[in-house]
Amino acid sequence: MRGGAIPNFLWGTGMLALLAANAIWTRDPIQIYMNTFAVVVTFGFAIAFTLRTRSAARKGPPTADRALEPAPSTSLAAALLGIAVGAMLFGVVFGKFLVYMGAGLWVLAFGRLVVEVRAQRRFVERLDGGHRQ
Repeated sequence: MRGGAIPNFLWGTGMLALLAANAIWTRDPIQIYMNTFAVVVTFGFAIAFTLRTRSAARKGPPTADRALEPAPSTSLAAALLGIAVGAMLFGVVFGKFLVYMGAGLWVLAFGRLVVEVRAQRRFVERLDGGHRQ
């Protein structure tokens, strides 16, 4: 993740400026505490990203990765998951049977997704010859 910490540093700096303006304007302790917490968490993530990988604070494109990645063009499981979630949300308004039907379809689709991911992994390992990085 090259440059991943830079947006967090910028966002935290902007939030710090807004925190100062809010503290001067309102002097409401609850708002100041909540905004201070948000600034600390944002800077904390930026620092954690930087400490985890030094390249997170550098600009520029990431280094090229030579490892093969599966890129499926279609997925029956993804389509079924979308239909299942839609049926469950529709069932909240129009009847419990749609919630149960959607939940069953979700379980079947999730099982199919596991099968698809395993097949992709085996395919990439077969192409790569077992030399994954």
